[in-house]
Amino acid sequence: MPQNPAPLIATAIPPTFEATAGDTRFSLDGVVGHWLQTVVDNWLLVFPRANPAIIQMFRDRDRKPMRKLVPWSGEFAGKYLVGALQIWQQTRDERLWVLIDEMVHDIIDTQGSDGYLGPFPTKERLTGENWDVWGHYHVTLALLRYFQITSYRPALDAACQAADLICQTFGRGRERLVNDGSLGQMNMAVLHVLVLLYRHAGKQQYLDTALWIVADSDRAGASQFMQGVREDKEFYEFTACRWELLHTFQGLAELYWLTGEDKYRQAFTHIWDSIRRLDRHNTGGFSTGEQACGNPYAQGAIETCCTVAWMCLSVDMLRMTGGATVADELELSFYNGMMGAMHPSGRWWTYNTPMDGYRHAFLQDHNWQAHAGGPDLNCCAAAAARGLAVLRDWALMTCEQGIVLNFYGPGSITADLPDGGQVTATQETSYPLDGEVRIAITPDQPRDFVLYLRVPAWSAQTSVLVNGEPVPAEPGTYCELHRHWQPGDTIELDMDMSLRCWVGEQECAGKVSLYRGPILLTYDQRLNSFDPDEVPSIDLDRLNARLLPVQAPYPPPLLMLEVDTVAGQPLVLCDFASAGGAGNPYRSWLPAE
Repeated sequence: MPQNPAPLIATAIPPTFEATAGDTRFSLDGVVGHWLQTVVDNWLLVFPRANPAIIQMFRDRDRKPMRKLVPWSGEFAGKYLVGALQIWQQTRDERLWVLIDEMVHDIIDTQGSDGYLGPFPTKERLTGENWDVWGHYHVTLALLRYFQITSYRPALDAACQAADLICQTFGRGRERLVNDGSLGQMNMAVLHVLVLLYRHAGKQQYLDTALWIVADSDRAGASQFMQGVREDKEFYEFTACRWELLHTFQGLAELYWLTGEDKYRQAFTHIWDSIRRLDRHNTGGFSTGEQACGNPYAQGAIETCCTVAWMCLSVDMLRMTGGATVADELELSFYNGMMGAMHPSGRWWTYNTPMDGYRHAFLQDHNWQAHAGGPDLNCCAAAAARGLAVLRDWALMTCEQGIVLNFYGPGSITADLPDGGQVTATQETSYPLDGEVRIAITPDQPRDFVLYLRVPAWSAQTSVLVNGEPVPAEPGTYCELHRHWQPGDTIELDMDMSLRCWVGEQECAGKVSLYRGPILLTYDQRLNSFDPDEVPSIDLDRLNARLLPVQAPYPPPLLMLEVDTVAGQPLVLCDFASAGGAGNPYRSWLPAE
């Protein structure tokens, strides 16, 4: 299978870190390997077959009677495919590839003669009340990803034809993207894929339209995100602050790398930092009621789509800054908010994954999105797997000097080096359940390169040995290992898994969240004799954890431990991703003294 067609247009400023090449080989074991296989077997292979309307709605768009669609119905196929493609890159599951390949060809076959790639009838296309441009963003991004993996030219051609239609419809002297009462927060996401397509297809109109979107955002009634940055506002103070804008902001990062204009970098990093400080919850999830509100303690819904978008934005922040603490953020979101959105069976996902409460399958709360022929079709079900899939882009990255290891877990990753060689990083560990990691570095032949090893900010004391020799390691940085690497070289990493706490404020005053490594610890009713409103206060003066053997009915937690309480009765906690998996109430904000 052909790999990685080179873009026609080079970047003016390359990213600090970059995702590894498309032929990178993953062989992940442990909990993450299990999650990947579970998602493939019980969701990705099931979803399109059980919901054939995901493609059929494109074929039926001008048929009578009209299908009853939600405004964002055009997004489902694209969201699903982007996640499926990235998970396939990690698993190489042939069954999944057959399904992906079939869907891509079906989508291309449904494209209108004018380039249209959506499910809405002619009179409602693009400029109506539907989120049609938003849907085109996701489908076009999926086609581009497929082309980047396979070099299949018809996929790029279909993406370009859809982009041509967008550029012919919107722009200076034509329609504005702000046309559906949403302040353009959904439609403007097309900025991201237009810049990506410009690099691969070289059509000037894509860049021109992308730049127009940025300029038009500051006009009255629009999102005004560049103006918000200039006025040093927090993201939640912007004229528009819904989660869909995060994909638009990914376009700002791409514009910075393409043009070298620093205003795009400043805007992107300002927005990411604002979300991180004021709207990222203790779970690593983003949004309250589908937008920023400036309060990470707010108990509103934390939508799965929003957390996926936050992780995509964070991958680009890591590419831009090379900051180890950004990788920490991705790890936090991955193990908690994201995997907490997936039921352990892999058979359903949540719309809302609250900090405290219950996990409800999406259709329990939002069955009104279901379609004839598509009972599972909804925004989060289509998008959710991407939160797991995006691991492919940050687990192991490359840079000018070598490679960057961000992800710890059993298994191996084989990737290309900047000099054209290859290296395999093989890990023996039970991380994230334990802090000891043994890494074998095996280049295809002895080579000089730098290995950047992430030292988590949460690990107060970290030991790093290279072939038995200690090297310095500071929390929240990368340990830079400049060596002439040879097969047989090993790294021993020992991270501090001591408990730490986040003291709550506002709605969570008088409470704490406890963490062990990257894992948020959580009360689950089924593991304790007392009910949620009777959880005793944790004794912070005697804060220590005693690991317990995992003994619970299905679904078993990944981790169980107990801590002391003021009442003298031990409190049993488990990992957030598992809590509530049997339908029990749970709490991640715990009373404390």
